[in-house]
Amino acid sequence: MGCQHLDELYELYILGALQDEESLQIREHLERNCPTCLDRLREAAQTVYFLILLARPARFDMKRKGRLLQQLRGK
Repeated sequence: MGCQHLDELYELYILGALQDEESLQIREHLERNCPTCLDRLREAAQTVYFLILLARPARFDMKRKGRLLQQLRGK
């Protein structure tokens, strides 16, 4: 995977939101110590960090949470 394909994936990679194959390709590319990609990955990490700081914690209604978990389990 070349650098040009990574621009849209840095944040998703940090969040663990990529499919295994994409994540592996990025990891392998980063292991080559590409300075451009390492810098962009650092920038993406800062972006994700600051966005997380701005997010308010979610409060779940326990009944809704129970129903959601039942639906996810297929019951």
